[in-house]
Parts: sequence; structure tokens; C-alpha cells
Amino acid sequence: MFYMITPFVEPNDTVIQSIVDVESLVDGVILRLDACDDALDVFIMQLKRHIDPSKIIVHNTPHLMMKHGLTHIHFKERAGDAIAFKQQHPEFRVGMSVHSEDSVRLIDGVLDYCIFGHIFPTPSKPGLTPQSASVIGTVLSYDIPIVAIGGIDEHTIHQLDTRFSGFSGIRLFQHKAHLEHVRKEWLLRNSMS
Repeated sequence: MFYMITPFVEPNDTVIQSIVDVESLVDGVILRLDACDDALDVFIMQLKRHIDPSKIIVHNTPHLMMKHGLTHIHFKERAGDAIAFKQQHPEFRVGMSVHSEDSVRLIDGVLDYCIFGHIFPTPSKPGLTPQSASVIGTVLSYDIPIVAIGGIDEHTIHQLDTRFSGFSGIRLFQHKAHLEHVRKEWLLRNSMS
């Protein structure tokens, strides 16, 4: 699984183009934009004209997912909300961001996937220590597919535990050539494990 997460900016044509540029390399795009519902509504309508709608993952806005006939949603780390939504709507693909083993344990067997991190040092989390190897090992023992996030690039991909179901990010997905290289390395490593 390869998930692009949009930068937290206002929706604009540059964001749409960055998504279009990497669409063939990703399984989904999490729309984590700085916008009110009306602006997100317009953005989703525009984006649906440019990419496969099955790759659009709304962030914390179930009403917009349903309005646009989408099937994927990603929640912030609020297990209660995500679990309740999945139980009410088992037909939708539901994921959540997680930062602890406790959160993974709560959603294991209920949600479809989670994004866990941060795995490596990253400029988006200055001064925060990445997850420890022991926590990563424990988290990866659960059955839920776990997608890595945080500091993943051409220098760190060789260190990423191949038990992850894939990776996600913001910065990496803004540069198609870098993403192609990192994705290729990941697929190669996983074919040998």
C-alpha cells in the first residue's frame, strides 16, 4: 500500500497536479487539506475529473465521502470515532493514523488499515524521537495492515521493516522521480523477503 497524503494547505490546482502526477504509483490519496467543507466539496468534484475516484480518501469527513459516492475514509487518532463508523458502515474502507501500540490494539480486527509512525527522523516532527525498534516490532505483530510514515526516503527505505504493508508520506510524494525510486526499492526488497 502506498498512500500519498496531501500537504496541509488550501486546495488549489498545484495540489491537484501533484496528485495527478503520481496517481499511477499510489493506491490512494488522503485529502488532509486546510479548508472548510465547501472548499473540500469543490476540490473533490474537480479531483474526480482527473483521477480514479476509488483512490480518493477523505480525511475525517464521512459526509463528504458519502456525498461524492466515495468508499475510503481516514480518521485522525480517535479510535472511538473510527470504530463506530466502521461498525455502522462495514462496506467502506476505514483507516486511522496511530502513534502507539495501544491504538493499534484497539483497532486491530476492526479497521482495514492504519498508518503508524513516525518511523525515522523527519523535518515535520522536529525534536520528536521516532518510534523505537521494540515498539515497531510489537505493532507489527498485529494482524491489521500497517502502513509506515515518517522520514521515508531514498536513504531510509533500506531500513524500513518489510513487515509493513507499505508506506505513506507527504514530502516524498511531491517528487515523482524520488517516489518511483523509493517505491521500486521497496518492491524489490519485499520480493526477496
